[in-house]
Amino acid sequence: MKKGFTLIELLISMAILGILATIGFGNFQSARLKAADAKKKSDLTTIAKSLEAYVNDHRSYPTSSNGHIVCNPPNTICDWGEPFTDGTTTYAATLPEATTAYIYVSDGTSYTLYTRLENAQDPAIMTIEPAVTCAGADCNYKITSSNIQ
Repeated sequence: MKKGFTLIELLISMAILGILATIGFGNFQSARLKAADAKKKSDLTTIAKSLEAYVNDHRSYPTSSNGHIVCNPPNTICDWGEPFTDGTTTYAATLPEATTAYIYVSDGTSYTLYTRLENAQDPAIMTIEPAVTCAGADCNYKITSSNIQ
């Protein structure tokens, strides 16, 4: 008698491994989306804190231009991934990189920061009216200035 596994035993083992791999991959994808969304939320919170420091010095928020912060009025734009400064004070050494779109909208009296969360199960996802576009899709998460409720 030869020792070894039968074809049936091998097929059953492979099927079990395939099922476990599928479950593991699904959980990995979900965790990856949740981590990316947590980073986006953290980035917006960091930007918001920088904007609040700016308003403490200037008594108004920086205005916006095409979704970017106008940091040296009247027309110098602080792009994502660059320092946020007014020329004398640095409010953020580097604004977060916008691998996906971050949108900043401000008239100087208040601001709103937008992004798109990818995890459809996230309870923070909201419908934004009117729609704002983030990297080709509608934004579904926002942070507003502390003077807006």
